[in-house]
Amino acid sequence: MRPKLRSFAFLSFSLTFLSCAILAAGIAVLAREVKEGSGRPDALDLSAGETLARLRTPRLDGIMSAITLLGDWRVLVPATILLVAVFWRAGHRVSALLFAGSVLGGFGLSSLLKVAATRARPGLWPALVVESTYSYPSGHTVMATVFFGGLAAIVFHLRRDRAARGAAVTIAAAVILLVATSRVYLGAHWATDTIGGMMTGMIWVLIYAAAVESSARSSSNASGRGSPTDEHAK
Repeated sequence: MRPKLRSFAFLSFSLTFLSCAILAAGIAVLAREVKEGSGRPDALDLSAGETLARLRTPRLDGIMSAITLLGDWRVLVPATILLVAVFWRAGHRVSALLFAGSVLGGFGLSSLLKVAATRARPGLWPALVVESTYSYPSGHTVMATVFFGGLAAIVFHLRRDRAARGAAVTIAAAVILLVATSRVYLGAHWATDTIGGMMTGMIWVLIYAAAVESSARSSSNASGRGSPTDEHAK
């Protein structure tokens, strides 16, 4: 590997590691507070939940119920399978495999954290959806983050123009925030559940993005190409 590429790879790895460490620390702090507080809501939880509950209308209930489906594993798992097939057929096989691993990994980590935190669902206002699992972190928010964040990472990997990258990040961030808001609005989660969900998902997105870029650079170095691309990118 040439010195410039080696330096860039080290910097990329260092930033990814630091970002993941910060996010992991944030998740641990939130989980500890939830556990030590016996799941009781804090001021942010109460304020956000009460504010969104006051905004409820039949029309907005329907909109939020539709938005929350963008984080539902029953929607995103089939969508992931479809996208993996599309990426694989297009020759982006590393991206396909790592994207699938990112989504499945996010789902698994979310499930483990729920069991560890054992936080009860909100009960201070009527819930508009029925959930049977624990509250922290928000599984819908985790899934939305790994799925749409992962798609944004793929755009970053395959496209070099700023417009495409900016649009990908903006759309992904908007969808993730909307899903997080919908979970609080529907009474399924506290606000801190969704914050923990976004941080959990972002860890997987960062790992996924770093792994794809590392694989592409290794492939480019082995083949003597000057710039990293997916192993079969057109």
